[in-house]
Amino acid sequence: MFKEKQAMKQLSLMLILTILTQIFMLLKNTIVAATFGVSAELDAFNFASSISGFVYSFIGSGISTILIPNLAYKEKQKAINVFITILYTFALAVFFIMLIFREDLIILLSGSNDNSFIKISSNIFIATLIAGFLNSLLGLVNGVLQFHGKFNRLKLVTLFTSILLFFILFFGTNMNIYYYAIAILITTLLNITIHLFLLIRSQFKYKICFDINDKDFKKLIVLFFPIVFSEGVYQISLIIDTMIASRLGIGQVSILNYSNTVIGMLNVLFLANITAFLYPKLINESKDNYSQGKLINYIVLINTIMCLLVALFVVLGKEGVSILYERGKFTTEDTKIVYFCALIYIMSLPTNGIRDLIYKYFYINNDTYTPFKNSILISLLNILISILLSLYIGIYGVILGTVIASYLSLAFIIIRFKKKFGFNFDFINILIENVKVVIITVITVLLSSFIKNLFEISNLFLTITIYASITLLLYTLLLYLSKNRFLSLNKKSKGLNL
Repeated sequence: MFKEKQAMKQLSLMLILTILTQIFMLLKNTIVAATFGVSAELDAFNFASSISGFVYSFIGSGISTILIPNLAYKEKQKAINVFITILYTFALAVFFIMLIFREDLIILLSGSNDNSFIKISSNIFIATLIAGFLNSLLGLVNGVLQFHGKFNRLKLVTLFTSILLFFILFFGTNMNIYYYAIAILITTLLNITIHLFLLIRSQFKYKICFDINDKDFKKLIVLFFPIVFSEGVYQISLIIDTMIASRLGIGQVSILNYSNTVIGMLNVLFLANITAFLYPKLINESKDNYSQGKLINYIVLINTIMCLLVALFVVLGKEGVSILYERGKFTTEDTKIVYFCALIYIMSLPTNGIRDLIYKYFYINNDTYTPFKNSILISLLNILISILLSLYIGIYGVILGTVIASYLSLAFIIIRFKKKFGFNFDFINILIENVKVVIITVITVLLSSFIKNLFEISNLFLTITIYASITLLLYTLLLYLSKNRFLSLNKKSKGLNL
């Protein structure tokens, strides 16, 4: 009982810190929206940032996933040293190659012949590339500190640097796109410096080692590459969307980035926090006879929370986007477009959460190849569907293609799960439980929207406060009336045990 209370306190503090961080990130985004709106120079910044972020996000997510299960074994210390040395040597080599050929890379990937766009992107790419490489080091720090259960130290550092970035932009006079890029680079450098200090304080020992013949290292690297691709499905979808959007005209990359920022906030705030918290628990329970039961309970939890977020966004997302962005050069028409784009994106939030948990179950059971194959197939389908739909409905088609691909990804990985592990649970019953949550979400949205249309409130903040409360109340009430599994998890012997 004591451990459960401690875990809940830790998770609650983690969410509070993340909420505060996201508030300052959102405030930062309001400054950016007011200053740059939907413009060619912001397109150039977002494109350069997306490329560097895409490359180094693979390393960050992959190394964290690999490190956590292996840090407990002292005999694997040498293998971990080799793994880190080789990985970041490769990352550094990629850094210099991309730096040298940055202009050619931008021309190739953007498909643009606009000299101004190419020049701005090439210049900014230097700062975003350095920031991307530094951020990849966070994967190493996160892996070590999460293993020791020190989630919230990381969150505190991120909150501090987010506040600093906001004030740098807030007090910046005559801010241009280069000022913005340098401000991000400075705060990123400070962020990684503090993180590395925490890593040293954790007594994590590391020595440079290039012994690639170490047998344990070979096992780690074999596991790493499939994980990198599997974990990077979301990043792959983003870069594909960005590349297609850059070919659709001025402002399309900016619109895509604004809507991605909104959904990314929800991902970081809820999905990333919850899955990061549950992953070590899944590892510890992997030898439990009820490990699939635990996984299913976590899936119900994720789906219930994510569907609530979907309901809230459908009802109040437009007001939220307006409050966040609609000022300065960001117009009412821009608000409508960004809201609709984000509305399409958010439909994939529950499926992405469930799929990520299933992927992690494969990783725990030393199978990284199956998620890898699934990711390869989905990435190809994502490209094909997004390109096809973009020909007919433009930027909306780009996003819709990604959402359709996410649903296909979940369906395919469930089929592969059954082939690999079988179902040690009542699949039909669990399917019905999750479908009930979806139906409850639809009913909640219809009722909340109906009430909202009957009683219009002019003040946006008051609208969000009142109708968010009504939506939450309706959703919870419908869950209770449907005897939803989520509400009774802690009462069952095979529950979450948080």
